[in-house]
Amino acid sequence: MNKYYIVTFQNTHEAMKAEREAIKKRIKVVVIPTPTYITKSCGISLKIDEENIQSIIELRISESIKVKEIFVRDGESVKVMVI
Repeated sequence: MNKYYIVTFQNTHEAMKAEREAIKKRIKVVVIPTPTYITKSCGISLKIDEENIQSIIELRISESIKVKEIFVRDGESVKVMVI
């Protein structure tokens, strides 16, 4: 299994806004149901490939999107990413 990132949000509105911003910047994202072992706050998250995570972090830093947390999924391991 490849390494990928799961970006979580406070609510669905913020998740959909992040998807729109990513699409505008031509960043490949996939909307997925938030795994319940991660959080129960928002039902949807964005799945990001390793080559696109830095672009998402830049959107967060520029305050274009509001991210709750970013998780790294590598095989069976899931860890919170520290930015």
